[in-house]
Amino acid sequence: MQKDAGSQSAHRDAAFDCLRQRDFPKSEALFKELIAAGSVDPQDRFGLSMALYEQGRLEDCRESLAEACRLEPNFVHAWLYLGVVNERMGLRSPAAGAYLRADRLMSGTPPASIPPDVRNLLTHGARFLVGEIFGALSAELASVARKHGEASIARLYHAAEMFAGIKPLRYEHPRWRPGLFYVPGMTPRQFFEREQFSWIDSVERHTDVIREELRAALSENKGFKPYVQYAEGSEEARIWNTLNGSTDWSTLHLARHGKFEAEACARCPKTLETLTAIPDLHDVPGYGPEIMFSVLQPKTLIPAHRGSVNGRLVVHLPLVVPPNCGYLRVGDEKRSWEEGKLMMFDDTFDHEAWNGSEQTRVVLIFDVWNPELSIAEREAFRVVLFRAAEFEKELLNS
Repeated sequence: MQKDAGSQSAHRDAAFDCLRQRDFPKSEALFKELIAAGSVDPQDRFGLSMALYEQGRLEDCRESLAEACRLEPNFVHAWLYLGVVNERMGLRSPAAGAYLRADRLMSGTPPASIPPDVRNLLTHGARFLVGEIFGALSAELASVARKHGEASIARLYHAAEMFAGIKPLRYEHPRWRPGLFYVPGMTPRQFFEREQFSWIDSVERHTDVIREELRAALSENKGFKPYVQYAEGSEEARIWNTLNGSTDWSTLHLARHGKFEAEACARCPKTLETLTAIPDLHDVPGYGPEIMFSVLQPKTLIPAHRGSVNGRLVVHLPLVVPPNCGYLRVGDEKRSWEEGKLMMFDDTFDHEAWNGSEQTRVVLIFDVWNPELSIAEREAFRVVLFRAAEFEKELLNS
């Protein structure tokens, strides 16, 4: 029989009192009575879980915690204890998955506002996750090392250690801050020069045909979307407030996060053919290549920001550059666009772009491998990023 709200609240208070008094069998019985009477309050499932945990009944506790998380997906305490119970039961992947969910839920929360018991469990969970993630990455890197030799991918091992949290991040330049994955031991260089690439001329001589495909796409006015699109109220929307959802900076993607956009590619076949012939095109499943036409309206500033990985470079092929257009600043260096002349830069330095003219500026943007990475290192780079993304998906589904 469903209890009325008043008697249910009193019953719950009694159940938690028994839990605090360490009368775990009585607390268990009271929580079970609430649930049998129809309670769907996740706190009742959590209270029952704690009574079961203290009695050493881990399997029953695990089931109760899972139900609490199902009833309230944002229940951080329940996810943390589910991690603890899974860990004690030797269920490492489910434990890591529970800890990861709790970590995601608390992301961005000021540490001072987190209760000490939650903070301690989050710290423990983070340490557990570090070991699991690095174990997964090490297994992938070992396969590359068997093929190429350990010495050939030594700095990718170091990169994986920093990525997983085994070792602290130590940057070799004060303005070099990749947002996701940092490969140490590389030359801090803001702009790269054409002499470092064998394929420059083969791209530049196709400028006219690429520009014609761009103009046809612009005339159709189909597929171009604001590049910056964040949910209102998010931290990203606040940072990008001048461009969020705005066509002042719009793009047409031929490839995004490694996935080719069939319709846009069909409309720009020569562009696609030219770029996919580049031997250094950045190809990491889920991350690259990125290929897009970037349209910047007059008097528009793309504010300073940073890219995610220093193993790749961003390339601009300027297609429409009005007089007095402005500049691309990377770190402490500024350069102006020149139609048909490629610009290569490391976007993990803070960078911004300014169209100060009265007309639209358009560049073709794509990414390539940093030329300092060897073939073996590129392979290791791929497996680290791909395995990390897949590992996270596996954890969250465990």
